[in-house]
Amino acid sequence: MSLAEFRDNRIELEYRLVEKLQGQINLLQPAEEKEALVEKELQGILDANEFPNMKERLQRAEERIAFIKDFLSYGILTDMLCDGFVEDIVINNLKPIYIHHGQKGFVSTGKKFGSQKEIDLFIRKLLMFCNKKHLTKIVNIELPNLEGRVNIALSPFGPQLTITKAKVTPLSIMDLIHTGAMSHEVAAQLWLYLEGMNIRPANMIIAGGPGVGKTTILNALLSFIPNGHRIVVIEDTLELNTFMEDSCSRLESDDEISLADLVKNSLRMRPERIIVGEVRGEEATDMITACNIGKYCMGTIHALTSREAIIRLQNEPMNIPEMLVNLIDVFVVLKRYHIGDRLFRVVDEVSETSGMEQVKILLSQVYKFDYDSKKMVQMNPSTVFRDRLAQQSGLTAKDIMKEHLLRSFLLKHLDEQGMTTMVEVSTFCRHYSENPNEAVEQLGFDRNELLKSADR
Repeated sequence: MSLAEFRDNRIELEYRLVEKLQGQINLLQPAEEKEALVEKELQGILDANEFPNMKERLQRAEERIAFIKDFLSYGILTDMLCDGFVEDIVINNLKPIYIHHGQKGFVSTGKKFGSQKEIDLFIRKLLMFCNKKHLTKIVNIELPNLEGRVNIALSPFGPQLTITKAKVTPLSIMDLIHTGAMSHEVAAQLWLYLEGMNIRPANMIIAGGPGVGKTTILNALLSFIPNGHRIVVIEDTLELNTFMEDSCSRLESDDEISLADLVKNSLRMRPERIIVGEVRGEEATDMITACNIGKYCMGTIHALTSREAIIRLQNEPMNIPEMLVNLIDVFVVLKRYHIGDRLFRVVDEVSETSGMEQVKILLSQVYKFDYDSKKMVQMNPSTVFRDRLAQQSGLTAKDIMKEHLLRSFLLKHLDEQGMTTMVEVSTFCRHYSENPNEAVEQLGFDRNELLKSADR
């Protein structure tokens, strides 16, 4: 059997296996179970003598094991999916495959699928991995074990695939500080917003253009939510990593259930916090309604400034009244900059809503990224949210300012001690939320003394 004949026979055998395995494999299935299922169906096909040219070759144990592992892999994409710098993979039918590199932007890999049969088989395997039975003109699916998401669009020019990888280890707030996305001071302010001193957390919208890291920072901010808070996460495609959230329910929209349906339903799930992966339609109204009845909400939106985010919320298809948009306490805007041959994602703006003047929502810009110095600059103190928090907590505005300085110091100390992972940051911040004096004492400091020094 020639090499070309073997390749064709192998593709046909894999097609047959996909048919047999449809409905038996799911996203979170262990690799051992998948391999056992493939082994069983493969043996049945070979016993039926459907592929006599392959039967002898696959009788050898080492050949069979290699075949099964390769069948369950991503083929020519495996190396790209394992590369930590690769963020997206773009496949335009049989053209060379492009990747979006975290530091270099879009670059060609020089690799491509060899035939329509090969790319069709790859798509069928992706559908099989996530237990989807039908391929429609536009499909959004997850990779196994929530390793990323895939958008498939069928075009007259062949299938167009975009694979967006999830972070194997989600970036922590410290990782984002190290990339230059923000400072410890800004991170401490975000911590104060998200935790609200266990009294009054902020409702927050994270805005930015495509690919600026909105989901990444949303995921990192989960570290600041105290233990025991009931969270409902609602997404179009599962992207957030909630491995540390024991009391978290995760919901995904599809062709039958919209994001708006899920947001409405979430109010029956006794949430304290509702997180909407991307706000872009009528679900925005339901999210704002949740804010209005005392739930704390977070979400992302495509907008380049805080003002633009407000305009989007007020107009079609969201149509939120001006008075209700004011329920959003904080807008965090991200931007992407090319500096030399490097790509940087930064928090460009942090703004608080500060009431209304006639029909216009007022914004108080707290931080702004200065391109020349490549640093975040404080434009105004956080007076609006600070005063709201002081009013509800019984603390003074000065107490909250000292708390912000203390948290900035603590984040710097954690960084210096190498406590930078998502687990380490979350563990400390949640301990601090439950017992701040004890958490600070474990770092070797006296919290009251630190607060006194912040007063000077």
